[in-house]
Amino acid sequence: MDSLQKIVLISLSTPTYNNVRAASALPYHLIRAQRGEGTAFVVYSFNINEIAPDEIKQIEATLGITIRLLPRPRWMLFMMRLRLLLLRVFLRYPLASYYRLPLAATQAVKAEKPDVVWIYGEEIAGLARWFSGMGCVVTMPDCESLFYYRLLGKTFATRNLFQILKSSFAYHQYLSLERHICLPHVRYHFVGQADASFFQSHAEHGETLFLRHPLYDYKGKPIAFHQPRIKLLIAGRNDFYMAEEVQKVIALLAARNAEAEVGAIKVHYDIAFLGKGWEREAETLQHAGFVVSHQNFAEDYIEALQAHDIQLTPIAVGTGTKGKVLDAIANGLLAVGTLGALENIAVEHGKSCLLYHSPHELVTMLATIPQHVSDYERMAEAGREQVLAHHQCLAIVHKLFHWDLSSAE
Repeated sequence: MDSLQKIVLISLSTPTYNNVRAASALPYHLIRAQRGEGTAFVVYSFNINEIAPDEIKQIEATLGITIRLLPRPRWMLFMMRLRLLLLRVFLRYPLASYYRLPLAATQAVKAEKPDVVWIYGEEIAGLARWFSGMGCVVTMPDCESLFYYRLLGKTFATRNLFQILKSSFAYHQYLSLERHICLPHVRYHFVGQADASFFQSHAEHGETLFLRHPLYDYKGKPIAFHQPRIKLLIAGRNDFYMAEEVQKVIALLAARNAEAEVGAIKVHYDIAFLGKGWEREAETLQHAGFVVSHQNFAEDYIEALQAHDIQLTPIAVGTGTKGKVLDAIANGLLAVGTLGALENIAVEHGKSCLLYHSPHELVTMLATIPQHVSDYERMAEAGREQVLAHHQCLAIVHKLFHWDLSSAE
């Protein structure tokens, strides 16, 4: 495999280790893995996550890269300051897709003579049109039109006309964008298999590539569930993506006429919430007789994860790969979740994870685990083995950046 001398990344956000005010930490960790192969990186960032100059210098030093900041459109800043974002309804495409590369920046990128021009983020995928004849990769990493397509199929998201109109408008904006940006010389990279297929269905000219989401960090530890009470974790922000499924589960667990299996969960589990917005849910379960704790933030997230045995992730709607689920499995927790939580992760229900379809099915699963602890410890171990084998960052960057560049005409 030929080594890559230089890659230029163009991104809305400045890459950070912990995903500071950005959609994902994916660029940082892919850069780190490829830097280990000796590849030089130059990053052109619009810095919409507003990373301070001293922090940018620290990122440059840590990764051994160069970061150059790009100007943000003045009219867009003007809209934000005057709170005129409602005017987005007059735009054909999503607001962030109107970021443009200055001519000087385009010329500078070409002058770098990179092996690969790498663009991060669906909204600025259209910038690839300036690099015809060069190897060009766009990490989307999710298909945004698929998200809104799925959202419009959910009852909780279509309870009033405003919600329907808002989601429909976003769906058509992203669908229009994806049709408009698709180019034959560009490779479009997704971390969701359904995302890649949905994009390909209406953007036929581009090459789509599904690669599993890479692992960031993990620590080895023996897998042995706590006794006499198993530690169950619900991690992440209590947001729109989880609200409906969480409410169903909480309602079933806290019901006055709760089924007998709920009593077994009270006896055998400690439940912990890690993330913002769980105060009401924690209080409801405490009043219902559960042992519950809540922590807004953990300084060492991996250490906090590994203090637990099982992670429950009741995601109602989403796309791509859920990084917090991947982290949990890699760090030795048994993953229990909905399809939205587990899709695109290299695990299988009943062998290396538990997939549930209704709150009642979840309650039955949780009540069963304390009776067969060793079986579920082995399941957690199998999950960890699968994830470590199929989500390794270095293997993923090799597939992402190495391909036949002679096809980039």
